Amino acid sequence: MNNKIFNAPNILTIVAGLGAGLLAANLLLKEPHPEVIELGELPQVTSRADALPPIKLPDLRDTERDISEWYGKPLIINFWATWCAPCLREMPLLQIAHETGSNFTVIGIAADRTEDVKSNVAESGYTYPMLIGEQEALEISDQLGFDFMGLPFTVFTDAQGAILKIHVGELHAEELQQYLTIMNALGDSSISTGQARLDMQNI
Repeated sequence: MNNKIFNAPNILTIVAGLGAGLLAANLLLKEPHPEVIELGELPQVTSRADALPPIKLPDLRDTERDISEWYGKPLIINFWATWCAPCLREMPLLQIAHETGSNFTVIGIAADRTEDVKSNVAESGYTYPMLIGEQEALEISDQLGFDFMGLPFTVFTDAQGAILKIHVGELHAEELQQYLTIMNALGDSSISTGQARLDMQNI
């Protein structure tokens, strides 16, 4: 298995180095969509979908993007919002994964107002691809088989959009390290999609 991945202590060190200022700048929480909750209030759930539904949403430049543009590498698709504190805590980890990983692609999908998302990303400096949808994100959640929309959640797929696992709730450094080890191995063809899916069930 390919182990080209940062370890958990390194993640924590780098995040600490980013400073409380980065997070503090982003913790001015907004009111959520009335149908969306911040996770932590409900137990873990399982998606009933085997593959990503069609996803077409605008990016930060208001250009509509199709999720299939990023097929060819395994995907880490993180659903978040500016008012969601757990979302904001995990995003520096995803930025580090984006900067250090080459065998997968990180994509953010914000279930939030366009102006709030653009402002947040401009202040934080996140550079991984970011798509924006408010009601559209609710519809994607429905298509993934959830009975509610809770944030954050992160979808891990293979290079063709087959779902490996959906992690519901905040990602922590140790968990992300385990996921990325598997994503790296899948990305360099060291393991199959089926093996990656099996390995992820133990995280």
